[in-house]
Amino acid sequence: MATPPISEIDLPDDELLRRILTAVAAHPEVREPLLRVLLTDEFMNLPTEVKELRKEMHDGFTAVNRRIDETNESMREQFTAVNRRIDETNESMREQFTAVNRRIDETNESMRDGFTAVNRRIDENTGSIRTLTGQVGELRGEAYERRCAEHVDAALIDYFDFAVLADRTSINRQLVQARRSGLLTREEYEGGRNVDIIAQEQTEGETPSRLAAIEVSVTFNEDDLKNAAERAATIARITGIPTEAFLLTRNPWPETVATVAAQSGVTILRRY
Repeated sequence: MATPPISEIDLPDDELLRRILTAVAAHPEVREPLLRVLLTDEFMNLPTEVKELRKEMHDGFTAVNRRIDETNESMREQFTAVNRRIDETNESMREQFTAVNRRIDETNESMRDGFTAVNRRIDENTGSIRTLTGQVGELRGEAYERRCAEHVDAALIDYFDFAVLADRTSINRQLVQARRSGLLTREEYEGGRNVDIIAQEQTEGETPSRLAAIEVSVTFNEDDLKNAAERAATIARITGIPTEAFLLTRNPWPETVATVAAQSGVTILRRY
């Protein structure tokens, strides 16, 4: 609060206080000695103490700010170090994951190559097995056909007095002549040549009265019956000898097949 001018103070001119105030106003240098007389030492020293207090507070705040700055700097360094460690860890993990993924890819590729090789070997083995199975089947079929030919008399015991193998050379010669003269188609010629067994009743010095065109099949179907009938007809046509069609097998057959055989004129015989 500002001190009012002396002229505004309502005091008589001869009042001691007015005279003192007027003298102080005229001589400012007496203010401090006058204050020392009027005020206590503690009050006089108060501005100095306030200045010192302000300085101490300023110094304290400065120290606090410095500590805060130091703490912030330390924390920044620590956070920087932590972030650097995190970045290093992430980079290391990325490298490890990259290495793991690369190993997985290599393993998958190796497994694919391995499976490809295994599948190729399986395919090769399967093909070999099929080939071998076919060869074994052919061998079994050839062995069965050969055994039937060796025992043709037993196979036809109920149809021929005594059956023997016919002279295939003579019959083949007649097939060739018939083909060259145009009496047989190529298919008919091949069918006559491919009859498994041709048998006749045993006679001496005479033309046989009957022939048997025999198809041999471990397992058979309607095509085998058709072949047997057609080939028997071809043999009969080029030789002029009645020829009966037979089919020898070791397996049983359904009634429907027996019906087709009867309609085709083929006799099915079971021979083990």
